[in-house]
Amino acid sequence: SIVTVVLVIGHLLTIRASTLLPEMEHSQLAALLLNAQGKRALEYLADKSSFLAEVVTAGLRHTAQGSAAAIHAAEEIAAQRAVKLFRKVEILNVIGNIAPMIGLFGTVYGMIMSFQRMADATVTQRPVEVAATGIRVALVTTFWGLLIGIPALCAYALFRNKIEALASDCMLKTEQLLEGYQQAVERTKVAAKAPE
Repeated sequence: SIVTVVLVIGHLLTIRASTLLPEMEHSQLAALLLNAQGKRALEYLADKSSFLAEVVTAGLRHTAQGSAAAIHAAEEIAAQRAVKLFRKVEILNVIGNIAPMIGLFGTVYGMIMSFQRMADATVTQRPVEVAATGIRVALVTTFWGLLIGIPALCAYALFRNKIEALASDCMLKTEQLLEGYQQAVERTKVAAKAPE
């Protein structure tokens, strides 16, 4: 349960839009790319490690090969980064599945203990009193297994959905930035060819 709480707090701090898709980075990139300043944008992204920075960098490096190639490269990096995040939250899934199994193990052990005590009991002893300890062990372990497992699985599902939403949002923003950049480059070329 302590591991689950620590992981959830850690993921709440790292798996969020302000960390993975910083608005300041997006605004700066939009300003540079809409003015056809691809090289300056790459320089700006050189020391950035956000989800958005990595995806846009991959796209910009392939813009010379065309818009489709740039978006494809960005999609590949987005998929890789999303997989890393999914692996990061996978521990919650493991905890959510193992905790009830440990609880079930305790349940079986408690029942075995109860039946063994009932078998060893004398005629004068009441079966309920003899079996009480084993039944208590069975119920307590089941309770704690479910109490740990259910929140862990809920947290896993929430973080998984959040990662998918952020990855989708990142690709949408990246596509808009790359298309804006390509249009800005085309406008610059047309302006350069136009007679004075």
